[in-house]
Amino acid sequence: MFGFLFLPFKPKPFGDGQFHAGTQQLIEYILHGFNGSISIDKGFLTLFCYLIPYSVVYSFHSDKLFFLSGVIFSCIFICLSVHYLFKAFDILKFSRKAKFFTLVLLCLFPVHIYYAMGIIGEAFGFFAVSAFVYFWIKITNSKTNSLSDFMFLGLSLVLLYGIKPTMIPFIIAFTAFLLLRKFDVRDKLIYIAAVAVIPLLIAIESKLDDSDFEFKNTVFRNQILWSRFELRDEPFNWLPQHGHDGFESNDYLNNLKKRRELDSICEANHYDKTKYYINWVKDDITSNPGLTLRQYSLKFFQAQSFIISPLMKSNKSNVVKFGIHGYINLINYILIIVGLLAMVKLFRAKNYKLFVPFLFFGVGV
Repeated sequence: MFGFLFLPFKPKPFGDGQFHAGTQQLIEYILHGFNGSISIDKGFLTLFCYLIPYSVVYSFHSDKLFFLSGVIFSCIFICLSVHYLFKAFDILKFSRKAKFFTLVLLCLFPVHIYYAMGIIGEAFGFFAVSAFVYFWIKITNSKTNSLSDFMFLGLSLVLLYGIKPTMIPFIIAFTAFLLLRKFDVRDKLIYIAAVAVIPLLIAIESKLDDSDFEFKNTVFRNQILWSRFELRDEPFNWLPQHGHDGFESNDYLNNLKKRRELDSICEANHYDKTKYYINWVKDDITSNPGLTLRQYSLKFFQAQSFIISPLMKSNKSNVVKFGIHGYINLINYILIIVGLLAMVKLFRAKNYKLFVPFLFFGVGV
């Protein structure tokens, strides 16, 4: 982790700037007697994760100290995440050889460490998933379960929702699966009590965010519109699009043009922008089924591939650019293939208690 600080490629220090600004606003909100408002546009609980390290250095009002304290805190959670994964391996009686190769793969492409090098939510999301895997494996492989295991299982999903709100369909599907399993009623009740924190979080978030979720609605509209243009005219331009850097694709520019067009129509006719965008996207999908299938097929591989934007936009030779990307994606696809083979093995062994939740999770992601 220390070595990663000196690598030439890392996430932007405040890649998700809203977490950086939002956490400071959260501290001020607390200091002012729980008065004021907070910018919330992604995972609400991410602000509370960074609240601890940011509070320690808040009096200095230094972005450098905010960054360093946040990275140190993220690295601690990464260590805990790997710790919980290996505890799960112990329960499943993995051999020393299997653990060794798992550790080798983690070190050959330490993306979990990479994402701890910025003020972003991935480190805490990784911890939530690792805790979920550990407690579920512990529960399903124990003859007697403690109430605390079900409580922490539920809380791991609360944290997962708080970091990645888009995982709510998975949480609902897994909850239904758990309730159908043969567990004691008291175990199910303690799990439900823990997961019931999610509606409370939604209520708190709506109270703190005085923008009436307008920012989230704008992001939602922009994302669903971009989904109709991404990989449309330039299907093999997989470079992440940020705009205003000279590397904009035609798809990205056409997306911005269509956004301005739809916004102007809504403003002129006083339409609800979100509803109008949704209807336009639906019509475009039904009008272009073949194009949509091609886009989504390519998107699957693009989403599983790592493209380091600063490196691709640099003046480095193509040997360096594609050599590094070839190495990174080779390791990544080995991990993906191993994961798929593991799912096949679980299915053939009729180990549905692990296969079904992991299938739900894969679909949710």
